[in-house]
Amino acid sequence: MRLDRAVRFRDLVRDRPVIGPFSKTTDPAVVEVMGLSGFDFLILDMEHGPHDVSSLGNLIRAAESVDMLPVVRVRGVADIGPVLDQGAGAVQIPHVNSADDARRAVDAAKFAPQGHRGVCRYVRAARHSTTERSAYFRAANEVLVIAQVEGQEGVARLEEILEVPGVDIIFVGVYDLSQAVGRSGEVAHPDVQRLLDHVCRTCRERGRAVGTFVESVEIARQLAQKGVHYLCYGVDIGLMADAARSVVTGIGREQ
Repeated sequence: MRLDRAVRFRDLVRDRPVIGPFSKTTDPAVVEVMGLSGFDFLILDMEHGPHDVSSLGNLIRAAESVDMLPVVRVRGVADIGPVLDQGAGAVQIPHVNSADDARRAVDAAKFAPQGHRGVCRYVRAARHSTTERSAYFRAANEVLVIAQVEGQEGVARLEEILEVPGVDIIFVGVYDLSQAVGRSGEVAHPDVQRLLDHVCRTCRERGRAVGTFVESVEIARQLAQKGVHYLCYGVDIGLMADAARSVVTGIGREQ
């Protein structure tokens, strides 16, 4: 695992937008192509995708081979340790609704004294024990923790979540947020956008990195200008579908 990549990414996201898709495929070649296309990171999705711990190793290797940060969206706190053992540079935790939720995530992601992550150095992240042990445990605490705020409770308790040491980025899950306000799937609805704006403004005022999911280049540019730097753009299979459709329609065949 190249933990210096996580350190560089943490510094980068403070200064400029970083862009990356969610991934719902299990083919390392697709991961490589995303990196070769210029994305800064890729989110291997355990929550809504087919990934499990056994499939992650080769996908993380593929991301590292093209200098792209491998982020894993876990299903819950119990996944954090095993995912980091596989070499993920960042974990993204859904449904963080309180400071306690955030503290549990950080605690699972960090070794002492910052947390209580289960200790083992015979894992891929430690190069299967070939990394000097003290160097590994020290460097491993550089992994990023990304907290998803995607419900009204999380929005209401945002300031206390921001007080938790070790939370690096706040991610606004706009689709779940749309459901929380009774507008499932209507991510552009004013009620959703007001909450998104509130979270992004609050994070920026406190000097904390913030991001969200976007499906439009124009909207991504607008958000980037407002200081939203962690831009999760689309999903790999969706990007491939869009490209394929553009070829068919570009040639002129009727759908």
